[in-house]
Amino acid sequence: MLILSCQAQVPFYKHLEGKVGDNINIVLDIVATGENLGGYYYYFFDDKLGDDSWVHYGKSMPVSGKINSSNIFEFSEFNPDLKGSTFKGEFKDGIISGTWTSSDGKKQLPFIATEVYPLGTMAFKVNYLEDQASLTEKPNSPTADLHLSLLLPVDYPLMNVTDSVTAFIYNDFFEKASPGSDPVILLGHARDLYFKNYKTSNQDIYQEGSTSFNWEKIQEIRILHNEHDILSVENFTYGFTGGAHGLSVSKFRVIDLKDGHQVTLDEVFMDGYQNDLRDILNSAAREKYKLDRNQSLTGAGFFNEFIDAGPNFYITKDGMGFYYNQYEVAPFTLGPIDIFINYQELRWIFHQESPVNRLISK
Repeated sequence: MLILSCQAQVPFYKHLEGKVGDNINIVLDIVATGENLGGYYYYFFDDKLGDDSWVHYGKSMPVSGKINSSNIFEFSEFNPDLKGSTFKGEFKDGIISGTWTSSDGKKQLPFIATEVYPLGTMAFKVNYLEDQASLTEKPNSPTADLHLSLLLPVDYPLMNVTDSVTAFIYNDFFEKASPGSDPVILLGHARDLYFKNYKTSNQDIYQEGSTSFNWEKIQEIRILHNEHDILSVENFTYGFTGGAHGLSVSKFRVIDLKDGHQVTLDEVFMDGYQNDLRDILNSAAREKYKLDRNQSLTGAGFFNEFIDAGPNFYITKDGMGFYYNQYEVAPFTLGPIDIFINYQELRWIFHQESPVNRLISK
């Protein structure tokens, strides 16, 4: 169990590359806010195929954990269905090192990874705001909790790309903001508006002793992939305003760091790809939800017999994910729908100039 000191860690984002043991390569994109540590990582082995391309295993996985002010950390692969492996160690001088433990606890290996930003990788600064407001002045008043984690690019050699990425992030994170705006001021305005809405929505109807007037909002910029001029960014928002449950929403963008434009499906895939991609996507969905090959998705609770690929997708080292927020294609009980497809299943419909080819050839 990680014992935290009372002092919070200074927020940071780090892109790290290293090894677990002697032959397992790892790449991590990690964000620390307060005592919380999270992000994504992927791993691959040093084996190679005859065409000199890497053999990869698995997809990029989310990680979640804790870090204290002394830079001692512990994080694990985050999967609601399976217990993941654990990393425990220390950040020091741009290097993380420690012990990796398998999910069953039976195997341990040393690991080390170094903060590095090779060509085609973007560094980010974390702007973090955490605050709480009480609904009334009385003791035991209901509260609204707010956590905002905004990542903005820094020190990238192409200023037009920096401006483009900043504009995309601002557009998703705030209702109205220009790329030149001060992020600290913008976060302060967002906080003030949130707390104002909380009080004006509840003060006139609040009854003392009720527990249904607590609010919570978490909004974070997350980095899924940041290599080879391909940046996958997630704007994650969770909101609870009373009732049985909160609601989370994720919006993804894939940005080409060569010129700063948002990558679309039309440039990833060859002309006329729609029907083939739809078949691949629905086959993957049926496999994920353990349906027979010819069974429609309505059998698993989806609204329609088929789902189509939409603009809310992400790209990682090993494949593409197609993401549907709650209520978009299925009821709340199924949760967000995240269909991940490996490149082996998709590459035959890729465009010859597809930006994804940069990842497959590495």
